[in-house]
Amino acid sequence: MSAIFDFSSFPELITQRLRLRPLREEDAGAIQALFGDPRILRFLSQPPSDTPAKALELIRWLKGHYDRHYDRHEAVQWAITLRDANQLPDRMIGTCGAYAWDRENRHVDIGYHILYEHWGQGYATEATRALLDWCFANLDVHRIQADCTDGNIASERVLLKCGFRLEGIWRESCWEHGRFVDIKQFGLLRREYDK
Repeated sequence: MSAIFDFSSFPELITQRLRLRPLREEDAGAIQALFGDPRILRFLSQPPSDTPAKALELIRWLKGHYDRHYDRHEAVQWAITLRDANQLPDRMIGTCGAYAWDRENRHVDIGYHILYEHWGQGYATEATRALLDWCFANLDVHRIQADCTDGNIASERVLLKCGFRLEGIWRESCWEHGRFVDIKQFGLLRREYDK
């Protein structure tokens, strides 16, 4: 077992094409594009952040929420940015994070969101793999779990590509867009990941 992450500094993660760094107020434009897009919100229950003011408010809420949980050693939230020199430097294309770290039962939940214009390019899968590497190496977890709304095929594909298994469906467990929806629950055990 490696040493458990002590949360004394923010972990920036680098992959072949991505850099995962802290969320900043300068990301408001990307947050507006991400959480103001009906194609993204289709599978989320949150209200749209479709103005600069709402986007900034969401960033401040996310930072406050995750900073508190970070200070309590419970969660980490990253902005996903491109490393490609041909792109705008450090431009946010999505978010991902680990949350609800349960030390006693040794599991953590993860989630991710990618701007629609970057769907289908493997960025969510690449960021998720970096997230899995970091969680298994630093949080001493036995299990990582994630869920998605039934019908969110793109998110489901990311999880399956990363080795998760569908473990069940929570029937009509969330209220989204005026209706109850089923939530698919996925899990990945360390021994499965290590293979």
